[in-house]
Amino acid sequence: MEIGRKTIEKKNKTKTFSIINFSIHIGYNEITFIVFDEIDSQILNCYTSDYSTYNDINLIISGFFSENKTYTFFNTIELIHFNNLHTIVPKALFNKKDIKEYLKFNTTSLKTDKHLHEYIENNESVNVFIPVYFNINQLSQFTKEVKQSHYTTILLTEIFKIEKNNTSSNVYLNINKSKIDLILISENKLKFINTFDFTCEEDILYYVLFCYEQLNLNPENIPVIISGRFNESIYNIIYKYIRNVSTYDSKIEMKDYPVFNNNLITPI
Repeated sequence: MEIGRKTIEKKNKTKTFSIINFSIHIGYNEITFIVFDEIDSQILNCYTSDYSTYNDINLIISGFFSENKTYTFFNTIELIHFNNLHTIVPKALFNKKDIKEYLKFNTTSLKTDKHLHEYIENNESVNVFIPVYFNINQLSQFTKEVKQSHYTTILLTEIFKIEKNNTSSNVYLNINKSKIDLILISENKLKFINTFDFTCEEDILYYVLFCYEQLNLNPENIPVIISGRFNESIYNIIYKYIRNVSTYDSKIEMKDYPVFNNNLITPI
């Protein structure tokens, strides 16, 4: 079964020691498997495959391991979930017993849905989310621990490191394959985060300007910082309406050659 494209393969027969990380990004309609050498800071292998149903996810994951016999066991497998089934709760108000209640305000969940949570560094908040559904038990033979995270947790953690000691306001625009995340940070506090669907560049511009209007932001002095999947055309169309536009390398992009740090992948 063809499960995707091997974008990188590194071989080094003389090497005697390495720390190998393994993560699976389950996107809105694609899955990416990343095998990463932390010592050399290099991607050893990266496979991507599209899916249309949750049953496809099970087949793709089992197919990956059956076609890559060298990957027999990892101390930790990290799953990064890409969906809009999440909400941010102030840490002081969070109660694990009420975890299913928080998402009722902005999404519809099923009784069978699993609810997870994780703390966001430097923000005194909790990200409550529903993971992408698939048979996670099939990973048990390849690892002793499956660590699950939501991509917005990683994104916000990155942003707050950038925003440390910053008292001004910035809008962050993170672009995925069919979704965009818009985040407002003001005085080093999270003021707004939402995810929108888009099909064309004009949709992205519309949501950016819509948020500026609804949040009473001045496009003359509140900058936009873009990350993710974007090109010069997207940059230029936003630049026509926003005075200050810049970019940064996000660690959580669903791309063939992702950028990693230790927050994203766990050492073996």
